[in-house]
Amino acid sequence: MKVLIVRSRAIDPSVKKIAKALAKSGFIVHLLIWDRHGKLQNKAEDDYFIHYCRIRAPYDNFFVLFYLPFWWLFELFFLLRNSDKNTIIHSCDLDTLFPAIIVKFLKKIKLNYTIFDFYADNFPPETSKCIRKFIAFIEKFGLQYAHIVFLVDETRIQQIKGAKVKNIVYIYNTPEEKYQIRQKNYDLNRKEMIVFYAGVLHETRGLSQIIQAIGQIDDIKFFVAGEGPAQYLFKTLNDSLKKKIRFLEWIPYDEVIKQTMDSDCIIALYDPKYPNNRFASPNKLFEAMMCSKPIIVNGDTSMANIVREEKCGLVVPYGDIEAIKEAIITLRNDPYLRLELGKNGRKAYEQKYSWTIMEKRLITAYENLID
Repeated sequence: MKVLIVRSRAIDPSVKKIAKALAKSGFIVHLLIWDRHGKLQNKAEDDYFIHYCRIRAPYDNFFVLFYLPFWWLFELFFLLRNSDKNTIIHSCDLDTLFPAIIVKFLKKIKLNYTIFDFYADNFPPETSKCIRKFIAFIEKFGLQYAHIVFLVDETRIQQIKGAKVKNIVYIYNTPEEKYQIRQKNYDLNRKEMIVFYAGVLHETRGLSQIIQAIGQIDDIKFFVAGEGPAQYLFKTLNDSLKKKIRFLEWIPYDEVIKQTMDSDCIIALYDPKYPNNRFASPNKLFEAMMCSKPIIVNGDTSMANIVREEKCGLVVPYGDIEAIKEAIITLRNDPYLRLELGKNGRKAYEQKYSWTIMEKRLITAYENLID
């Protein structure tokens, strides 16, 4: 069987894990990714093939809407050209779904669908309810044509309530453990602590508040990796903050894991005013758990529920600079607490969230579909 996977984000490692797992299980896998920087070249990787659409366009910006028709045409012709009767299409998110549905019917083949982000809940809070409802209706309407819908955690079922779904499988957005994980040896006499954030640089990630909190704390280094519209925050730091904050810009995923292992604490804040953020189940959380690192997250999110349940970090109110400051100081002053929270996260990763567990779910779902 051949699997054609389609994803519109080149900076997301999640879909590559899916491609690699399917290829390892004997499927012929082709992955189409929209490289909006227009720089990447088609290649073979880990026994599957990566194809890039190199139409330049922004990430996480309203103006990407004007580029979508060109992407859809590219996707449509790619799927038509590469599919046959022994093909399964695996579409990821709404911006890939409807060209996939068209090819599903034209070629009479099966379609699977992963929701990484439910589009209607991804719009700013000030967006009209009518627009939200319309976008939600479109995505829910399309779900009926998918043989399997993959969700990244159980809370996401609320987002697709009312949709006609044939089969749901939960695949958490966890990292694959191809890295040599080591527990940091804490020097109890060392005061300085390293806090790390990697991901999209956006105003909704609490970055401004983190910077303000870091500025008020001694013996702290804050490493930041990523790109996005809020990167100006790290390019306009005053001299005092430059001594505490290091902006790494975009780094490869292997470097993200290495930096996670070399840090003392991970931080991931998501503004809960955005509905999609309340359901966020980011790989940053599971990366921290895999690497035995405590994580600071904010309340009113599904990831906060996991952090509380597994006792693997601290939860603060979003935007509360004093609470962020207090959480960082608490972890800085207590290496034994960092060690305990990290061990709790690692235990939960091994027992519930590891990619080994998720990979088995994925392969089982595909084998059942073929049967």
